[in-house]
Formats: sequence, C-alpha cells, structure tokens
Amino acid sequence: MRTTFRHAVVQVLRSVQAGWMILGVTLIMLLLVESCARVQRARSGVDTPRNPVASGEPQATFDWFPGYTREYDATRPQVWRSFVYWGRRPGFKGQYVNVDSAGRRVTPQPLAPATPAARVFFFGGSTMWGTSQRDGHTIPAEAARRLQAIAGPGQRIEVTNLAENGYVMTQEILVLMRQLQAGNRPDVVVFYDGINDVGTTVQNGVAALPQNEAKRVAEFAMGRVIDRSGFERGLRKDMRAWKALAGAGIKQFALYDWAQSKKAPPAESYIGADSAARLTARMYGENARMIEALGTAYGFVPIFVWQPSLSSTTKQLTPYEQRTMQSIERSPYWRRQKETHQVIAPYLDSAMATVAPERFVNAIGLFKGDTMAVFTDRIGHNTEASIPRIVDSFWPVLEAAIQRQRAAAQRARPGTVAVTPVPQRTN
Repeated sequence: MRTTFRHAVVQVLRSVQAGWMILGVTLIMLLLVESCARVQRARSGVDTPRNPVASGEPQATFDWFPGYTREYDATRPQVWRSFVYWGRRPGFKGQYVNVDSAGRRVTPQPLAPATPAARVFFFGGSTMWGTSQRDGHTIPAEAARRLQAIAGPGQRIEVTNLAENGYVMTQEILVLMRQLQAGNRPDVVVFYDGINDVGTTVQNGVAALPQNEAKRVAEFAMGRVIDRSGFERGLRKDMRAWKALAGAGIKQFALYDWAQSKKAPPAESYIGADSAARLTARMYGENARMIEALGTAYGFVPIFVWQPSLSSTTKQLTPYEQRTMQSIERSPYWRRQKETHQVIAPYLDSAMATVAPERFVNAIGLFKGDTMAVFTDRIGHNTEASIPRIVDSFWPVLEAAIQRQRAAAQRARPGTVAVTPVPQRTN
C-alpha cells in the first residue's frame, strides 16, 4: 500500500515537472518569437519616431526645434480632469515649454500691476495650446503682446491660455464653467475651434462628443470589472477581472499586432461629409448660444473663431504640405474630414447668423493664395511664422471688445450710470 502511494506521488511530481518544462519551453519560444517580431517592427519603422528633418517639416531646421520637441513630448502624458477627461500635468518647466501649477500653458506677459485692467481667456485645442510653437509664439502670446500695447501706461491686460490638446468646444465650455464657478471672471473670451469638432463628428457619427469616446467607454467598463469595491463580488467577478487583465496584456504583444495585420481589415464607414458638416455647424451654433448666455450672466464678451485648416485651405501648398495632403487622401478617416471642412462654411455662417454674427470670424480662407509655410502636419498645427496672420484675422474684433469692456467699466464706476458690458445682438 505504502509502495503504491509512493509510486503515485512520484508520478504526479514527474507530471508536474514535465508540465513546467513544457510551459517553460513554450514561454521561451514565445519570447523569442516576440523579440523577433519587435525587431522586425522596429526595422520596418513602425516603432521608429518620425524624423522631422528628413520629412521636411518646415520648422525642423531651426536651432530651437529639437529642444522644443523634447520638452513638448515631456508634457504629453495626461492626467485626469473631472468633466473634461484629460489635461496637462501641472508644473513643467523648460526653456521653450512651460506649464503652470494649474496645468495651463504659460503665456509670457507682464505681471505688474497685480490687478489687471482686463482679463482675456483663450479656449481651443492643440492649435490654441501651441503645439509646434514656443511659449512666446502661441496665439495667446501674440495676442498678449498686442493687448499690452493698448493697455495704457501703468496697466496690463491679463491673458490666460485655457486650451488643451484634443479639446472640442463642448469641453471648452465646461472649462469655462469651472472657471466661473471658482470666481474667475474674464472680460473677453476667445473660442478658436473647428478641426477637432469636425474630426470627432466624423469619428463618432454625432457632433460635440470628445475625441476617442469609444476608448473612454471601454476604460469605464474595464474599471467596473476590476474594481474590488464594486457592488459585484464572488468568484465569477474575479474570473471576469482576470480575463479582462489577461486580454489587455495579450494586446501589448507585437505578435498580437502581427496576427491582427493578417486579418482582412474591417470595412470603414463614416458619416457623409454633408451630414457631418450640418451636424457640426448646428452644434457649434448651439454651443455659441450657451456661451452667449453665460456672457450675459457673467459680464464677458465672447468671440468665436473658426480656424483655418490644411483640409480646407486655398493657399499655395508647399512641397511638404503637398505630401501631407497626399497622406490625408490615403486615409478614409482623414479624407472624410477634408470633405467635411470643404463644405461646412455656409452651414457655419447660417448657424451663427442669429447668435453673434458681429463676433464670429470664419477664418477658413485666411491664407488664400499665400505661399508661406503654414501647416506642420495633417491635423493642422501651425508654424510660428503663421501665428501673426492668424491673430490678424480676429484682432479687430478682440480689440473692439476690450475697448468696449474697459469703457463700460469706467462708466460703471461710482457716480456714473452702469451699463451692460455685452453688446446687443443683431438679428
């Protein structure tokens, strides 16, 4: 009996040993194949960062560009921001890129006197934040220099850049609302939008949603599965959690990418360009209407700027811009965005005609016939040299709004009759 039991134990141990050996050899083979796949992927250029100089990017030959790129990349990891999903990590200090303690891009400007004569908030996506530009060459920085020139002796006009990469107008409204909740009162707000709003309509099939909403949905579902404090408990919940984690881990392998590449790509279907344009313009108008109501309630003047983009420009394209345009044509997603940008202008003008026509700047045709280098990629980021022209497009409206607000503030001082700072709409 004892001999039989001992024999059974030995057999079990040998089976376990053989199993571990098979598992170990299999893992080693998988690691070797994975290593080969990663080497091949690196050689094919998939994991190799794009070379801006070789690609002809218009700013790549400037001495400051490599340092700027390193600093910009260092700020790209996002942190969670309530209501708006993401934002910059606070407190980054560099030579060309700086982010303050609130996570906002720094705009160089005078800091004295402590109380500004007026405050201007700028909202938008990465083109307003200043992707491709140093701190002193962003849209808010260029506007700040001009505003200081009209501030008057011993005074200053405070400029705050509240833009963030990827934001659509709806997110920007939420940022504005949070500023108002905190007691921060602007005199003028500038919304600079278009590229992201069109992109998310094409991506989601509906307007005004944030970018990559499907990823946020998946992340929420994953969090519910692996959260130990959730209402669901027990072995079934644990098994689902381990399955989800294992699935996420498998997708990190180059072998998974290779296997996916062998499958027939799914048919890509996007909303029609005319429908996307109509939806985007209608939601843009409704967002502007809400901002107008906030302006009336809180005493600021809104300005709305629809930005120029490579997809809709009528400028003379540089060789680099021509190659970038070709990359747009090769992608169904980017091509549909281009088609939407090209038909949206009349819908925008119609949507804004009853909201704020005197404070809406449609800058789609801003660089018509121009030969200068304007766009640095297919998203539509801009060269530093093009920023003054962009600010030119809305500067008369901004200057008039500032002068109107300051005059209203003077009339509202004790002994004078107060007037509303928001100009009347014209229908």
